[in-house]
Amino acid sequence: MKKYLFVALFAVALSASSLDGQEKYIQVPVSHVTVFSRGAQLSGDAAVTLQPGTWEYVAGGLSPYIDPNSIQVRGEGDFMIMGVTHRNNYLENPAESDDISTLRDKVEALQTRIEDEENATEVLMEKELFLKANYDVVTQKSTITPEQLKALIDIYGTNMESVKTAILRKTRLIKEYKEEKEKLDQQLAGAIDRSKMPTGEIVMTLSGSKPVTGKLYLSYVVMNAGWQPSYDIRVDDITDPAVIIYKANIWQNSGVEWKDVKVSLSNAAPMTAGYLPVLNPWFVDFYQEYALNEVVVRGYGSKSRPVAREAKAEEAAMMDLEATAPLPVTVTESNISFSFDVNVPKTIPSGGKLETVELQRLTVPATYSYAATPKITTSAYLMGYITEWDKYNLLPGESNIYFSNTFTGKGYINTAELTDTLPVSLGADNSITVKRDRRTDFTSQKLIGANKVETRSFLISVRNNKSKAVTLRLRDQLPLPQNSDITVEPVELSGGKQNTATGEVTWDLTVAPRETREVIFTYSVKYPKNKKVILE
Repeated sequence: MKKYLFVALFAVALSASSLDGQEKYIQVPVSHVTVFSRGAQLSGDAAVTLQPGTWEYVAGGLSPYIDPNSIQVRGEGDFMIMGVTHRNNYLENPAESDDISTLRDKVEALQTRIEDEENATEVLMEKELFLKANYDVVTQKSTITPEQLKALIDIYGTNMESVKTAILRKTRLIKEYKEEKEKLDQQLAGAIDRSKMPTGEIVMTLSGSKPVTGKLYLSYVVMNAGWQPSYDIRVDDITDPAVIIYKANIWQNSGVEWKDVKVSLSNAAPMTAGYLPVLNPWFVDFYQEYALNEVVVRGYGSKSRPVAREAKAEEAAMMDLEATAPLPVTVTESNISFSFDVNVPKTIPSGGKLETVELQRLTVPATYSYAATPKITTSAYLMGYITEWDKYNLLPGESNIYFSNTFTGKGYINTAELTDTLPVSLGADNSITVKRDRRTDFTSQKLIGANKVETRSFLISVRNNKSKAVTLRLRDQLPLPQNSDITVEPVELSGGKQNTATGEVTWDLTVAPRETREVIFTYSVKYPKNKKVILE
């Protein structure tokens, strides 16, 4: 009897030991996705029934692009998680082709370049802010001497020009990289055949001492996904507040469809017609031309060509002017980030195609006025100034601008600027014309003793062809001398306000309907007569 009992117990023990380590496949469908600017965290759960012993549960059919370091597994029940590993199943689906791997490497390399250039641009912007802040602090000191001011202007001009040039180059380079990456993404999305891709698997080793039913919660990050904010800015009339339609453009190329999932959009990082030209300080200094044995003063600054419209009225018809109502969204904030939680399940297929979700429709207080820089362009720009913008969780992004239900161009909301008011250009208004004509009779060159005095005079006119009055700020500039032998004097400014630090001159005008307002802008430059100055 004892012999038979021993054999029976041995058989049970052998049977139990043979079950230890066996794999059980389970499905863990994605139920929640948190999308970052680059990358997404996928979460899901599944019920498990565990017998006594040690078992390996395999969550299969997952994305093949899981970051192994991001995997988190949590259990609910009377069992222990002994270990977690990641693998790709190449037997279920063969490996992707070499062409696709090459494309993917190119995309990743471009993304790295974009991130490097964006980081470098942020550093340059911080340097620009630092230069401006220090310049303002020093120039406001009453004890500064002319020699110190000259040295400061030399340093400020040289460094600021260098920084702005570097920012412009990097901005153009980033644009080129992004355009190239977008083409590669489209090519990659079209080339990928999911049937030829492996599937990701997460292997979890579980151990329990008795039969138990519990749950497993999984989360992991895939990098080939992301979202970008975009905006529609709508203004019906300058007496109305502005309406900002906050949208998210979501894409994913994880190889797995996100079907009926809860989506959260986070600003955390696990990893143009419409622009008012910038009037930069205009400096003049001596430049030695050895061949001619004379000194030439050249004016230099920032001039930009009038920006052409990027879209015609016919193209505006392609825009969705009648936007759908935004989805129910909850904003969740933490100490370092915030997220938009979309309360309606969404289905986002793999393949890289953009899925646009409207997050919020904001009616924000705004003031409006016109601005013009006739030295650079004859257009007058309608500017909107949005206050208290920081409470709306806006992120930097492109914007489509609509005025009176007409598409007027594209802009960019730059929330990185530390200002209380967010300026938004609503585009050029053809009903206001601006001219800057040289007054030939008042432009002259004279010799006074050992010096030469050049006088430049301009007539700036503003014509309001609208049926109501408008307020407009005119902007021009005086050159800033960088040599003590050069003297610049304003002769006639017609009531304009001069900023001695930047050389900018502004006029705030109210122009009645069908009225033309004129201002005279005259200045003189004195320098040694054996030198040469080039102005304008």
